[in-house]
Amino acid sequence: MFVLAFLLMFAPQDTAQVHFERGRALFEEHDDSGDAEREAESEFRRALGLDPKLAAAVAYLGFIEAGRGRHTEAEAAYRRAIAMDPRSPEARVGLAWISLRAGKRDEGLGELRQAVKDGPKNRLALRELAGALASETADATVEMVREAIPCWEALIVLDRDDRDARYDLARAYRRLKDWPGAEREFREVLRIGQTPDDMDVWVYAVHLDLAEALERQGKYDEAIREYEALVASEGAGEDEIGLAKSRIEALRKIKTQRR
Repeated sequence: MFVLAFLLMFAPQDTAQVHFERGRALFEEHDDSGDAEREAESEFRRALGLDPKLAAAVAYLGFIEAGRGRHTEAEAAYRRAIAMDPRSPEARVGLAWISLRAGKRDEGLGELRQAVKDGPKNRLALRELAGALASETADATVEMVREAIPCWEALIVLDRDDRDARYDLARAYRRLKDWPGAEREFREVLRIGQTPDDMDVWVYAVHLDLAEALERQGKYDEAIREYEALVASEGAGEDEIGLAKSRIEALRKIKTQRR
């Protein structure tokens, strides 16, 4: 019995959900060759072969069509998915993208809010709603930024090392001038650091963000340490280094004047 249980535990799982999760992981890969996308499409189709009513897989096939510029086919997929499952967060996200692309922001936000309501733990829906609410290119109001914050907090509950959610949350706190909150989340971004999926080295620049949050709270010694960390970072540009050095000098003058 033990041997049978052991074999079953590690046996390949040919289920719709397993193929869907593989497809989603491939879809989210940073792959310019297009190979991951093609493999993802195959996985979603395998999932549907096993479960023809898996609305999420249909919606992701729509995302792939949208990425290829085939927007009519993408919309058809989203509407087919929502007909299969009216509570499909993925289908709602797809419909939201259509509205946002057409400049119908309120309509798009309505779809995204419904997506989060239907899938409060759905990472895609949470991330898309937060991003749409707090977009710096869409004149987000303070109220919209505040509405976005619980979405990022929910993502962090699901994965405490979700660096993108923490970074976006830190920047939201900065926009609200909540400097302790910004400090906390920028520190978390630095704790997580670069990841294997990163296309560029950029996390070193968060030392500047953190230093600003510390300055705003009068924590000058800690701010100086962050600026020094930026100067010592591999990849820092001349402009960034120059800014850090000027702030170090300015903060040291402030400290001297206060003695």
